[in-house]
Parts: sequence; C-alpha cells; structure tokens
Amino acid sequence: MFYTILDDLILYQQLTFKPSKYSNYELKLHKYFYDKTQGIDPSHIFNIKVKDHNFIFFFINKENYFKARAYIKSIRNDIKNKKISIIRTNNILVDLIFNLFPDLCIYDIKIEINNLTGRYEISIYFLKELNTYQIAVGSGGRYIKALNILFEKYINFGNKDTPLELKCLQISSNNLLNSAMSQQSSS
Repeated sequence: MFYTILDDLILYQQLTFKPSKYSNYELKLHKYFYDKTQGIDPSHIFNIKVKDHNFIFFFINKENYFKARAYIKSIRNDIKNKKISIIRTNNILVDLIFNLFPDLCIYDIKIEINNLTGRYEISIYFLKELNTYQIAVGSGGRYIKALNILFEKYINFGNKDTPLELKCLQISSNNLLNSAMSQQSSS
C-alpha cells in the first residue's frame, strides 16, 4: 500500500453520531439493555434492516464495554431472529472500524476517493487463508451492507458531511509473499 499523510488525515478524523430520535422499539431496546446489563446505558442504539434481516447495534462507552460484552450471549438468546452487536463507541474513524470487526484480523486499510459519488471508499483487507472475509461481510453481504447504512444515515465526519463507504476485500498471503520477493530482488 502506498501510504500518504492524506490517509492519516482521513483515518484519524473525528466522527460524529447524528442525533436520531428513538422509535418506540429502540426505546424498549434501551430499557431492556439497561435492565439486562444491570445499569449500563448504551450511548446509541441503531436498528438497521437489510433485506429480511435486522441488525441491532448497541454502542457502549469504553469503560463499560467489557462488562456489557459479558451479556452478549444472553441478549442474543433473548432477542431472536436479529443480529446483535455490542460496539465500543469511538469517535476516531480507524478505531471505530476496528471496533466494528472486533474479533477479526484486519490486514490492511486502503482509502480511495470516488470522484463520481464524492464518497471516501474505505477498503478493508482480510487474509484469504484465515477465512475472515466471509465473517466480515456476513451471510449474503448483509453485515457490510448494514455497516454502510449505519455510516450513511447515522455517522459522519465531524467537520463535514462527506459520505463514506466500507468495502471488505480479501488478499492472499501468496500474493503478498510474491510481491515481497519481487521487491527484494529489485533492490
């Protein structure tokens, strides 16, 4: 990856969560989560529908994240037919990206600007041999679609209203090895 200071400026930008009014369902989820976790107050709750699947994102402050994660299995058992995620709230783009894929090994992140749409396209690379790409995009690509809806509707850069889009890609370690060997031989 050709790394530039512009990448730093984008990856380390402050994000803002757009204020949204909770629906009655989200208010019930808030009360349920607060009661279930014995007093942990989620900073944001987003209920996103992709095709026939609902994704519920509970954003939790850093200091309560691990305590809240202890309840994830129980919450998933209580709320059937929905994909539940507990995410550590973070206002820095790169940190939030890593929080959205908490148990996966991200190999690289690449930023491109789509001149036609004016969007920042953030490509997240996973090693093919670790089989993490399928987990990252979700069944039928639903998880990554839900994340893109999340960024489109609820999360913005702090200083401007520039949309961004996440893409998950896989890269083979064989390609990396061949690339490294060709660079070494040309030196």
